[in-house]
Amino acid sequence: MKFDLTGYNIDNLIKTLYSKKITLYNLKRIEHNHVIFDVEDKDTRRVKRYINNFKVKQVFSLKKRFPKIILANLGLILAIFFGSIFMIFVSNYTWQIRVYGTEELIPSEIIDVLKENGIKTGKINLQTSEEIENILLNKYDRIAQVSVIRQGTAIIINISEKLVYIESEYQPITAKYAGIITDINLITGTINVKVGDYVNIGDILVLPFNLDSNGNKVSVRPMAEISAEISIISCLEMPKNETELVRTGNSITCYEYKIFNKHIFSGKSKNSFALFERVVYNESISDLLPLSRDVVKYYELDYVNITHDFITEKEDLILKSKEKAYENLPKNVEIISETTETNIILDSMFATTTLKVQGTINA
Repeated sequence: MKFDLTGYNIDNLIKTLYSKKITLYNLKRIEHNHVIFDVEDKDTRRVKRYINNFKVKQVFSLKKRFPKIILANLGLILAIFFGSIFMIFVSNYTWQIRVYGTEELIPSEIIDVLKENGIKTGKINLQTSEEIENILLNKYDRIAQVSVIRQGTAIIINISEKLVYIESEYQPITAKYAGIITDINLITGTINVKVGDYVNIGDILVLPFNLDSNGNKVSVRPMAEISAEISIISCLEMPKNETELVRTGNSITCYEYKIFNKHIFSGKSKNSFALFERVVYNESISDLLPLSRDVVKYYELDYVNITHDFITEKEDLILKSKEKAYENLPKNVEIISETTETNIILDSMFATTTLKVQGTINA
């Protein structure tokens, strides 16, 4: 133990310590009233008691002891420091990927899919849980729900698979349109979607069976009313330059005569056009006799280069896009919004009409 003392009774103190057989080491006098010395640890309490008796002040700083403490335990301190750094570094690594809840899907294949997307054991994976969930949802249509949590150095994946359609005498209910499910009224069958799901045309909505108390599938005719926010999209393109087949103004008319709708003979005219449009209609020849003839008209066609003016023809393109969207509109729906956007990409103008409607998606 090191002592750093000042006072006018320094000499008397030192004499007393010697008389009490307390060994002083490294005794150094800084000034006549200021000394520094070391004593063995076992004598520390005695020295402090005498210091108080002689009213000597102790100028003691932990800084002077710390270097010796640090040097004496340097190896341990360094081991703790670098060990802590190593543990912090290693704790950010992924050492396990565990998959739960699969039935048809194989956990090892799911782990391989994650590996293809840069998520694997033995490295730091910076992807968020949501990003990992989206990778699996985009890869597997069989997955109904997936949740990913990080637990220490492990990634835990919980999967809920969609029920598999089984062959039966009944057909499942499928989506007739694409949209987001907003309401489900299930009557019979097993629902295969939930509110908030986005479904495409043909996706299975209700499976043709129920589950009994033992978990067995009992075939039933599925019945349900499933509403959705449906998007009807129509996109038309108008290129700046295009080649079209148009009528030249030349035509040839041919006749095929019939009695009681039976062919009798044909006229002498024949089609000689290389490119043509054929129009056929029937006309009666006599009001008294069952005579008629098929009139076959051939209109000559030729290729014509057309250059469109985007400014003057824009409104016409928008109108056609809207008409096409309304042609595909389901029955008995409530129109929520209608938008039409035009864009020029390269040498073409595109008109895209989107109708958002609320209605039955399985009707």
